[in-house]
Amino acid sequence: MFTGWISLRVQDPRAISDWYQKVTGMQVVGERSDIGSVALGSKEHGYAIILLPGESIDHPEKLQMHFHVRDVDAEYNRLKKLGVQFDEPPEDQPWGWRHAYMHDPAGHTVELCTPLANAKFTN
Repeated sequence: MFTGWISLRVQDPRAISDWYQKVTGMQVVGERSDIGSVALGSKEHGYAIILLPGESIDHPEKLQMHFHVRDVDAEYNRLKKLGVQFDEPPEDQPWGWRHAYMHDPAGHTVELCTPLANAKFTN
């Protein structure tokens, strides 16, 4: 089995970190103040996202991060109350998952998803 994380170059790692903490509940699990990077994840599982200072990719919306949640509708409602803007409300997809779409402040696509009862692709 592979484990790993994703590294994203963003203009303001601290601001993006704050957004991910609010939306996903991830915690800061590492920082390098000398270069301005922030690592997010959990104490139990380690890194999930490393935010590095720098120029974002040309089309950040083409990078899609999928976060599996227990109940996409409940998370959608919770985050809407916190002021998070969604591109689309939760909707069943033909591949057997329910998704809600948004973008982080750097423009990356962030999807919350929950498998439907008949999902063919689950963990």
